[in-house]
Amino acid sequence: MLRKTQKAAARRTGTAARDKQRPAAAERTGSWHLARTETERRLSEFEFRLERLAQAYYRWKAACLAAVCDVPLTGDDVAVLNVVRMGDEPKRLSEIGQLLNRVDVPNLQYATRKLVKAGLIETEGSSSRKETRYRATERGHDVTEAYAALRAATLPPMLEALDGWAEKSEATGSHLELVSSLYTQAAQVAITRRHQP
Repeated sequence: MLRKTQKAAARRTGTAARDKQRPAAAERTGSWHLARTETERRLSEFEFRLERLAQAYYRWKAACLAAVCDVPLTGDDVAVLNVVRMGDEPKRLSEIGQLLNRVDVPNLQYATRKLVKAGLIETEGSSSRKETRYRATERGHDVTEAYAALRAATLPPMLEALDGWAEKSEATGSHLELVSSLYTQAAQVAITRRHQP
């Protein structure tokens, strides 16, 4: 009985040792189509972190706005609302798109229509779509002020508690801007290749 137990323990220990030496499938280079090389693996890890960050950020914006306003809006809608309010200057749809680095005009149009219907923004100027400008209504102004106050009371204290937050955020912000320009460049290359025979 003791020998069986010792053999079983040895088998388990041997298996555990082999498992420790063998990398997990998700960590092995070439284990899936987006990570065939070490550089691609690192890029995939970065992109997954970026994806999770973006989803968490947009979920946070929707939750923050829901706490101060009874209009159900997505994180994308909140981004449009805050950009329209930015500087308290009316903005064309093209300007909103540029500020948010978005080219999905139909989705931006849908968001602005939704915000107009909710009474948070209004149109001014020409009836031409290109010339129409959007600005925050009085209600939109109040909602964005309440949003800003809740954001100030919630996120900054959490961030300030992180060691070296200010320096790290500056470095990360610069790095993300650089990576953003690389994605833009890569998209242009992809478009060019698509049109090659």
